[in-house]
Amino acid sequence: KLTVLVMRMGEGPVPVRATLMLLGIGALWAPALCVRGRPSWRYSSSEVVVPKKEVQRGKSLQIPGKLSYSLRFGGQRHVMHLWRKYLLWPRQMALMTQDDQGVLQLDYPYFPEDCYFLGYLEDVPLSMVTVNTCSGGLEGVMMLDDLAYEISPLRESNRFEHVVSQLVADPDAIGPTYSLDHQEVPTLPEVNSSMDPRLSSKFYSGHAGTLKGILMCSKSLYDKYNVSGCSGFLIRIFQVVDSFLHHIQFRYYLSMVVIYNWGDPVTLPKKLKTTGQTIHTYYYEQFYEEYKPASGTLVIREKPHESELDPIVYSTCTRQAIIFLGELGRPPLLLAVIAANQQGRMIGLYYDGSTCVCQRRATCVMYRWPGITDTFSNCSFVHVQHIVSNRGFPMCYFRELYQIYNRTHSDFRCGDYEVDRREEQCDCGTLKECYYSKCCDTQCRFTAGSTCDRGQCCTNCTFSASGTLCRTVLNVCDLPEFCTGGNNRCPEDTYLQDGTPCSEESYCFLGNCTDRSMHCKEIFGGDAENADEACYNINFARFRFGHCSREAHRLVYKGCEGGDKMCGRLQCRNVTRLPLLQDHVSFHHSLIDGSNCFGLDEHRATRSIDVGHVRSGTPCSSEKMCMNRQCSAPLASLGYDCVPEKCNFKGVCNNRGSCHCHTGWRPPTCDRQGNGGSLESGPHPSQFREVGRNPEMIIYLRLLYGRIYLLIVALLFAYAINLKTIKTVKVEAEAAP
Repeated sequence: KLTVLVMRMGEGPVPVRATLMLLGIGALWAPALCVRGRPSWRYSSSEVVVPKKEVQRGKSLQIPGKLSYSLRFGGQRHVMHLWRKYLLWPRQMALMTQDDQGVLQLDYPYFPEDCYFLGYLEDVPLSMVTVNTCSGGLEGVMMLDDLAYEISPLRESNRFEHVVSQLVADPDAIGPTYSLDHQEVPTLPEVNSSMDPRLSSKFYSGHAGTLKGILMCSKSLYDKYNVSGCSGFLIRIFQVVDSFLHHIQFRYYLSMVVIYNWGDPVTLPKKLKTTGQTIHTYYYEQFYEEYKPASGTLVIREKPHESELDPIVYSTCTRQAIIFLGELGRPPLLLAVIAANQQGRMIGLYYDGSTCVCQRRATCVMYRWPGITDTFSNCSFVHVQHIVSNRGFPMCYFRELYQIYNRTHSDFRCGDYEVDRREEQCDCGTLKECYYSKCCDTQCRFTAGSTCDRGQCCTNCTFSASGTLCRTVLNVCDLPEFCTGGNNRCPEDTYLQDGTPCSEESYCFLGNCTDRSMHCKEIFGGDAENADEACYNINFARFRFGHCSREAHRLVYKGCEGGDKMCGRLQCRNVTRLPLLQDHVSFHHSLIDGSNCFGLDEHRATRSIDVGHVRSGTPCSSEKMCMNRQCSAPLASLGYDCVPEKCNFKGVCNNRGSCHCHTGWRPPTCDRQGNGGSLESGPHPSQFREVGRNPEMIIYLRLLYGRIYLLIVALLFAYAINLKTIKTVKVEAEAAP
């Protein structure tokens, strides 16, 4: 029986239109609910809600990529917090369809890539919400404990109304996901749970492995949905699969959707197998050799049931990594659970036994009868760590996402920011950007009086004056560079010759000082210094805070051997403040043999610069230095030959072997007076500068002083004409008669 609950966000009667729409939805669901046997699933209740967008706490503006909505369902009000996730493989996702001859045609239609979100419900521990907003509303699933809800926009609603339906399934909706004669195939050594790291199912550190997937829609499924419907249906399923795989630190990216709209490429047998059939050969020749996916999935409308065949264990990234998924009238959430289960099998996960449990869920994804769930068990986490820590696991898990297989050839044109030296003098970009450019016009020509429009030695559309500093000194081993005055480019970077002393115990190497204490100060502040040798024993371990090396495409770290420990992770002491670190980088504070030790970690799959490793060229013993993270290179290999006499005691040697003279001496031999520098660094500024006269300033000063002079003359004249002559009369006293 279908129970329809109509709830409103505010008070007032329910419009008749909404009631009729819900009754219509119930009529559409009725045939599915009355089916006997498989699939035994149903919607136990449905509600109409109006999600209200929430502003994040403490924020006056919405943070890009994050959303929050408040809505009431299941008798309670919930707030969902979402953040954007990436579902499509970098570059535009491809779509393949068939022409009227059944030949596949490749196209790149628009697939929105910024509308997929993953999140949780506030105050509901370990809840999961995965939705997309590609159609303007919220469409996806919400999992809280063992309750599963589907949310989708209400059609033709102008009030942002959504339908929230609770989905339940009986055990035979999925059934056993393995055959009765199933056996585990120990391709890798048998898992020993006691030897694997204990990691939380939600909070273990590391960056995710990547799975590049190709989705295929059979002709029977196309007849039900058409091209756009098939694409949306498959993306909805694997949007949820990707959210499930987040729990075990994997990401599933869609790279291509293939729709057989004219006919299946080969005749599908009545009973599909995991290998050795025509469809497997077709998948290998058509897709695997060309695109190298981690796995492919063919979704068929009427078969097979997942209990009829098992994926090949450890087959991910091989020609055998193909899943056959039977739609069988089941909703996307159930199909996502099945697909995640089979994807886990191909990765190498075992089916969960009686001792395996998952947090706040009755069943787990790798159960024999998983039901409606979204979480992997503790056993699956142990299996994942065992797989990725073994040297035999597939290397494609941590490959570079941004792989370019072809390069589009295009001619240079005005407005593409690239300067074609044959026809263009400059390129300022779009018309709008050129409008504000003072140096370059819309025809990619210099404006009147301009000689450049960009560059480190371009100032006010002209070449910077000779001796203008264009690259500052970064550290004690670096040297400055100056503009030559004849072009807009700064000379190539120069630095002190390798082996030049930069402290009491270290020297310069490739422009950096190899002093460990100086390195510590760069990371942890001015009080930090190199730690005791005992702290470097942490590099014998094999984890992100202590190791010597790691291959880029693997998770497992390689511990140091013997004296190589001084070439592993840098260890510091006397740290008095928290460092300012890059994203995804953290530090440790350990007590080793009574010494306080600080250091940084290294993460895989990040583009951040690893500043926490001992630099190449750093001394590791009395006669050796670190090279390729091993204490093996002799110090004599530096080839330092800069004796003081070479530069007449008035300069140092740069990385080109030339003298960089001190200020006041002329290169290249520093034996005559001059401005300093080297032939490679550009001319240094003169010690004495000639200040030229500005004609406009001279005229202004003359007018100013002329007016002041006239004012003084006028004041004196006024004073002169107002003077009065004072006549002095001498009076003499006369004697009285």
